[in-house]
Amino acid sequence: MRRPRVLVTLLVLMMIAAACGQKAGVGGATSNDAFGAGGASNVQAGGAANGDTGGTGATGVADTATTAPGATGATGTGAAGSATSAGTSHAATATPAGDRTGITDTTITIGVHAPISGAAPFPQSSFQKGSPVYWDFLQTKGGVFGRMVKVIIMDDEYNPASAKRVCQQMVEQNHVFLLIGGGGADQITACAQYANSVGVPYLSAGVNENGLRNLRGYFAFSMSYPAQSPLLVQWATKKLGGGKFAIAVEDTPSFADAHASIVSAAKAGGLQIVYDKSIPKTVQQTDALSIANGLRASGAQIVYILASPQSFVNIAAAAAGQAYNPHWIGPGITSGLNLVAQVGCPAIGAANFLSPFPELDVIDKLDPDFVPAYQKYAGGTPDDISLALWGLNKGLAQVFLAAGKDMTRQSFVQTLESGKRFTTNVYPAGQFSPTNHFGSTQAHMLQADCSSRTYKTVAQFASGF
Repeated sequence: MRRPRVLVTLLVLMMIAAACGQKAGVGGATSNDAFGAGGASNVQAGGAANGDTGGTGATGVADTATTAPGATGATGTGAAGSATSAGTSHAATATPAGDRTGITDTTITIGVHAPISGAAPFPQSSFQKGSPVYWDFLQTKGGVFGRMVKVIIMDDEYNPASAKRVCQQMVEQNHVFLLIGGGGADQITACAQYANSVGVPYLSAGVNENGLRNLRGYFAFSMSYPAQSPLLVQWATKKLGGGKFAIAVEDTPSFADAHASIVSAAKAGGLQIVYDKSIPKTVQQTDALSIANGLRASGAQIVYILASPQSFVNIAAAAAGQAYNPHWIGPGITSGLNLVAQVGCPAIGAANFLSPFPELDVIDKLDPDFVPAYQKYAGGTPDDISLALWGLNKGLAQVFLAAGKDMTRQSFVQTLESGKRFTTNVYPAGQFSPTNHFGSTQAHMLQADCSSRTYKTVAQFASGF
């Protein structure tokens, strides 16, 4: 009969928190405890992928759900399930405790922010048409325990302040269950930090690790920029023949860890670094000419570039205008999109960028469902942004199913931390733990083909070259 004592303890803690002026779900909260006790896993304790709904509610998670300001439908879900703490287990008496904001009997609502405008423009139609395709496809197979996933998309304008603002809007007004970052390291970092402060899970493809590593609710579904550096150096030395190496990284704190990692990897790989300078976040024509001239003067044969697609294209065009055509390489994802090849060719040459997803040239073999599903539910010919969304949503659906019918924000995070391996055959497999939220060790290598103005997939699921 320990449950009354637990409830009294929780109520006392809640009153103390209120007296201190900090309310659950209000911006400014910094504790990762919003996601429950570390290490407890819904997969391990009954919320398995087979739909078992025994569930686990980690001891220490309040019966009243933590909600964002103005959120509705997120009241407590009853007693904790098969809670496990300090070796003590209790029989399940109801659905897991936790925050179920964004989940109804028929829907799960998620939010996506992306740089649809700004210095890294993504076609808005690609997101609007591509985001629901996998969920429409899955609905014909029963959905997520009968629920349809609804996607809200907002433009973050390639600006961290705007990203935080639209993420706050999706949490507080649209009541999303979780948030996804579509691109832009500064924007992803700003939104992920906000989301973590209010107990909302946040996913993105891998970008920086600085500012994200200690967030309990953040998960990278592909290799981070620092983790990609050794692969890029291997490509530069083994596939491109090595030689003089230049490093051009956007001037932002978010890329400090990527810069440090590529310098270290290049030195370890025997590359001669002849140029290493930061570049503006938005490279105008005069900036591009100056940067290109510096690169040309250095004699670099291979240039590692980490910048917005627009900045990359501007610099490559300025370099080509000076009859300087180095081999451009970099981490994924945005400079490896077909939109960049369409605009940047022939100046970008046979540029190589790593990517968490393959290109359209091989997707029929890897996932034959994608193109027919896109044609059926969106119409027309898919682009690679739609493919990226398909792969991400496919992985997310696996997590939803593994978390069980009575999923909460807390059990979603705990499911990811359980060590279960999530495989889509689009993105490399992801496997996370309580101490590692960067769960992928592979990437696809893309190469620009200016004859078709597209990127081709020259290596799949690579962990080395």
